Amino acid sequence: MKRYLMSMALVGILLAGLALAAQQGFTVNGKLGATVQEAQEGYFAIDNQTMLVVKQGSDLHGYLRARLGQRVRVTIEPVAGSE
Repeated sequence: MKRYLMSMALVGILLAGLALAAQQGFTVNGKLGATVQEAQEGYFAIDNQTMLVVKQGSDLHGYLRARLGQRVRVTIEPVAGSE
């Protein structure tokens, strides 16, 4: 019974940590890649694990197109005070 309670407490702590991390943001690191057509349409991959889709002609689109083939870090986090 003690082992069960301890394992449940550990699971609870891990889930609370994941919830806290989700509120703080998410970061992906890797090499930015896309074919010529994908880059023109706004589709970019980061190390075959994440696909970014950005609006064509936006500042972010131009920024990512200029960095194809380079290692990048993309962080997504909530804006303070937004809900």
